[in-house]
Amino acid sequence: MKIYNELPEHKIERDAIFLHYTGSMFGIGCSAFSKEAVTKIDLLKDRKDKSGYIVLIPDIDWLNRFDVQLTPKVNRILQQYWAGELSVILEVPDPRFNDISQNAKVAFRIPTNELLREYIIKLDQPIISTSVNKSGKKPVQNLDEILTGFESWFDFAILPDNVQRSNNLPSTIIEFTDEKLSIIRKGSIPFSEIELSYEAPQILFVCTGNTCRSPIAKCLAKRIITEKEIKFRVTSAGFTTDGMPISENSNYVLALHGIDASEHTSTLLNEESLRKSWLVLTMTANHKNKILQLYPASASKVYTLSEYTGLSSDITDPFGKDIEYYKNTFEEINEKVQIIFEKIKEER
Repeated sequence: MKIYNELPEHKIERDAIFLHYTGSMFGIGCSAFSKEAVTKIDLLKDRKDKSGYIVLIPDIDWLNRFDVQLTPKVNRILQQYWAGELSVILEVPDPRFNDISQNAKVAFRIPTNELLREYIIKLDQPIISTSVNKSGKKPVQNLDEILTGFESWFDFAILPDNVQRSNNLPSTIIEFTDEKLSIIRKGSIPFSEIELSYEAPQILFVCTGNTCRSPIAKCLAKRIITEKEIKFRVTSAGFTTDGMPISENSNYVLALHGIDASEHTSTLLNEESLRKSWLVLTMTANHKNKILQLYPASASKVYTLSEYTGLSSDITDPFGKDIEYYKNTFEEINEKVQIIFEKIKEER
């Protein structure tokens, strides 16, 4: 079996069955629109249920291709957790999914593995993904075992060159019915976390040290959320310090506007805080680029504060500057935070 560690240059066979890696598990895949290939996978796995496969797409915008309608609340969940280990059951009117849908519904997911997403784009069709095993048996985690015992199942493999074993953690599967969220399968993302994010999405502000700019943004956003009784949450983080108090000048300018930020302590940005946030807003383009470099799967939800609000320029670091500079920074952040919640109001 030919193993590709980068996209093949030749034309891709639409009815082919291939081995792939989603970012957490090895899988059997084929075009979701190839009835011949899907039927063959059913036979290989001894599947009794001939529908209900998870469908992988490379980008949220692909749902528009299939006339999938999303409410703002559902769209926020997708934006928050994709790419990632969350599969979401959605109504799909597109008849091309009839052979793998259940009650006109399909479970969609965006895989974290970039090579697989690129392959789907090149194929220009969504793919199904299912574990490498006979129905009722445990999924095979070891690549050598797959190549030894299941090689005949595949026409080829699309795999990153550094993966030999999967973690065997399945994706969490959820469904939305009449605006109500329900759990279909427990997986790597806790349902309680998803449920909280659905009811009260979290905004994360990021700056360098989480002692000057992002605390100001967080405090201003919290005040708006409280005053307008909006079901959102807000937090902040930085790249360099943990457990440090808010800067004296930031605390002072907030106090001038009736906000007590004395209890703030800096927090280091990490993968968990990113996963738990629907929207990540950075003070500068450099902050955004650093996040995307460290956590590329977060690309769909990371913006600079200026970029998201449609205003120009980074918010430069006031650290070491005089109080007038901090006052100007406060006004700049305040203007943009107000715009954020005007946008949210329009989307609700």
